[in-house]
Amino acid sequence: MKKRPFLKSIITTSSFIGISRISGFLRELVFSFFIGTSEIMDAFVIAYMIPNFFRRILGEKAAESVFIPMYIRQKERGKVYSDDYMSKVFSVLGIILIVLVVLFYPIAPVFIRLVAPGFNASTFDIALKMTFLILPYMFFIGIYAFLGALLESHKKFALYNFSPFVFNITLILFIIFLYNKINIHAITTGVIIGVILQTAVLFFSLTKLNIKFVFKPNFKDKDIKDTGKLLIPITMGSGIEKLSIYVDRIMASLLPIGSISSLYFAFRLIDLPFAVFSIAIGKVIHPYISSKSVYEDMRKFRSYIFKGVLLNFAILIPISIVFAFFAKIIVQLVFMRGSFDMNSVNMTYQPLIYYTIGLTPMGIVALFSRAFYALLDTKTPLKVAFFSAIINVILNIILMPKMGISGLALGTSISIWFNAIYLYILLERKIRRNNEM
Repeated sequence: MKKRPFLKSIITTSSFIGISRISGFLRELVFSFFIGTSEIMDAFVIAYMIPNFFRRILGEKAAESVFIPMYIRQKERGKVYSDDYMSKVFSVLGIILIVLVVLFYPIAPVFIRLVAPGFNASTFDIALKMTFLILPYMFFIGIYAFLGALLESHKKFALYNFSPFVFNITLILFIIFLYNKINIHAITTGVIIGVILQTAVLFFSLTKLNIKFVFKPNFKDKDIKDTGKLLIPITMGSGIEKLSIYVDRIMASLLPIGSISSLYFAFRLIDLPFAVFSIAIGKVIHPYISSKSVYEDMRKFRSYIFKGVLLNFAILIPISIVFAFFAKIIVQLVFMRGSFDMNSVNMTYQPLIYYTIGLTPMGIVALFSRAFYALLDTKTPLKVAFFSAIINVILNIILMPKMGISGLALGTSISIWFNAIYLYILLERKIRRNNEM
């Protein structure tokens, strides 16, 4: 494979993700201006945690990391096989998503009590109401994630990574023009309309590909069972991995009002360079290392992973240094306006410094995880994520009483470093074993 198409794909994907994430950043600016670090913002962060958590584990992990290598293997056999596999997966997926959304309504109150035990009655009621209104998001984002994975399997990266722009702009417009009139309903309606439009963009783009879908909801099919066996550990692993971030917010609910919002805004700053660069690198590398010519040649496989590591280090380390030294100035420049006052700045910039420590390993974890998934090993990242989550909880319990919300951020960063180093050791062992075969 020539280097030019590979690097060009990374640059193009990074650019489109950048546009989408910048629009997402503008969305956070609108949130900070209209809502700030308030009770409603705390409630929304918790309410949106459920579908957003679902989006991250299904979209960024399950759909891309399992569907792409499985679909590519079928495509290498022939179009009939890839169309058949895609039809079966999408049919079963649609049914599962509908059932999950319906089942989550009665357990939503229990979930909020679990993840935000420090909420008073007023904040709890707001969070519950917003959760009920936002839950249909889970269905659309699930379909959206697999549509995007299907496009990326054909090395069509642009539209999938640009489409979140549609969601963000929709939500921004709803908040700007309707928040002062209908309050929380402006946020929840914007979320639902935005995800529908975002999904529709990908759906209509697939008409350009020669793909044939037939409804085949067969849960006993061998391909579905094989996919399920891979999806279960990867979904659990991704859930545990993301839990390291959400544990911070759960424990922050025990701290003063605004603590959850502060961690949220701090992490959004870190998430921007991670998404623009690290996710772009991983997205482009994944289809390449999932092809037979690469995963059967460990020298080529290692070469792609090595390039990914170098790119992550070269980009994220300088960004981390800048964020650490200029954290307060960055928070002031980005967020300080409207309801986001100096008190909000002081609450946000300190955890930002400690989250910065974990930025580089976040990129490495994302890359190494995809390496295992390309080899159809979804259990190893699960085990590592589990141990990392335990370390995160222990560190949070130790550091929060002494450092407050900054301790929560530091505990998360240390656990991410452990995750990255442990994955590296295990990946090296796996590559050496495969070389010896």
